[in-house]
Amino acid sequence: MYCTTRLLRYVLCVISGICALGGCLLIWYGAWLLDSLSEEQRMLGMDHGEDLAAVLCVLLGTVIVVASIFGSVAVAKDSRVLLICYAVLLVFLLIVQIVLVSISYAASRDFLPDSLRQGLDDLWDLQHEGNSTLNTYEEWLHCCGRNSAEDYLHLEKMPPPSCCLNRDCTKHLNLFMTGCEVKFKEYVGAKTANFHSLSWFLVIFEFAGSVTTCYLVDSIRNHRDRIRFYN
Repeated sequence: MYCTTRLLRYVLCVISGICALGGCLLIWYGAWLLDSLSEEQRMLGMDHGEDLAAVLCVLLGTVIVVASIFGSVAVAKDSRVLLICYAVLLVFLLIVQIVLVSISYAASRDFLPDSLRQGLDDLWDLQHEGNSTLNTYEEWLHCCGRNSAEDYLHLEKMPPPSCCLNRDCTKHLNLFMTGCEVKFKEYVGAKTANFHSLSWFLVIFEFAGSVTTCYLVDSIRNHRDRIRFYN
């Protein structure tokens, strides 16, 4: 029994260390996400919640690191109460991350900011002259129209300079052919891909940590009951 308890302690310490490392990576990801916003995006207010997402990543990573340290202390103190609290905390973090990943995944597939949605609607309004909102996205994402550059041709409009590389439409090869809706979803998907991978990595180890903690608590209880019985 002692050997089993000691082995469980070692396993839990390793899992806590891996979770702490994952938490540090999550903090780094939040800092990178915050730093990746261009000055143009900030000036135009086109961060699309990335500032908030970065802060949430940093906070979540910090909580995971603190929880991992708490778990190591609980193992060192051999305290059943602290270990139970650690198991509950791991389950709570696991649920929070699954919820955040679900929201992030749905956003990467279906979310469009109101400004871009309005710009795309204005594109199909024949009475609307000019489209500075959509033009800003076209220049930023290197896209054209909603579905492709052909949207302008269907509406008997000439693609604006924002649809061309370096705003030079004198060369046909400079014309961006991909639509802005697809490009924006690709942009969000690329930004969230690392978060999804890292979150699932942490979820697996948090689940393993909670199960190992429960086994360790039971092992400690059985070991102490046995000692009390023989004494």
